[in-house]
Amino acid sequence: MDAVESLIRYLEKELAGNLEGIKVSDVRIGLEYAGVMLSTGEGGVAHVLREDSPECQVFEEAGELQGSDAKELMNLATSRNLIAAALGVATINAVSQIAFRNKPQKYPFRNIDILDLVKPGEKILMVGYLAPLIPKLLEKTQNITVIERRSIQNPIVRIAKEEQLEELSQDADTAIITGSTLVNHTVDSVLKHCEGMRETVLIGPTASFTPQPLFERGATAVMGVKIYNPRKMLEVISQAGGTRKMLKTCAQKTAILKKDVEAATNNQ
Repeated sequence: MDAVESLIRYLEKELAGNLEGIKVSDVRIGLEYAGVMLSTGEGGVAHVLREDSPECQVFEEAGELQGSDAKELMNLATSRNLIAAALGVATINAVSQIAFRNKPQKYPFRNIDILDLVKPGEKILMVGYLAPLIPKLLEKTQNITVIERRSIQNPIVRIAKEEQLEELSQDADTAIITGSTLVNHTVDSVLKHCEGMRETVLIGPTASFTPQPLFERGATAVMGVKIYNPRKMLEVISQAGGTRKMLKTCAQKTAILKKDVEAATNNQ
């Protein structure tokens, strides 16, 4: 069972009978994000990745999604269709908010930033080109390598191909991994290569899920967002808005550390 399937099974068990009857009341697919709002009021988003194809990307189930069972839509996260997978991960993120609300003692959030986890001068391996983070990280270290599938030009940091992940991970101290690796189903391979690093962080609005299944696979922190105004989120992503606009209008950053979850579990 891979990480995405484990997340779905974890939430089904965590919410037990509370998941039955929860519907997806609204769905949007924008240029950057897919977003869902549940009948219980929670919202979730996930990055929409683009196929490397000359054909138009369309979703055959368009117009048929509202009113679907949340449990059904979560399972789309296992799809190899990237739009379907983004919708599934967005639904996982929305359903995760119910778990956070129901059992706050089990999910101890911290008010910290990724810079709080990075040590001066250490070697950073970034999986996925997270452009807004790079200037901030450069304040602490010049040793940043980015693994990216797309053709990216950035003279300030080293850009490497996906095929170099195994080699580069052997020399890195901290991994910063985009949550979009859940959408394209590379997260398990990436985490395996990052074993033994001081910190392995999943980050971004797509990484807004219950973290335990990822902690079991080697992640040390999950840094996502909480959508505090789902209706505004739907409006923003429908109008091609991205992370920056969401953080200004409808979302706030969140962080959960593995060590805090372990401490909370031991104290129960």
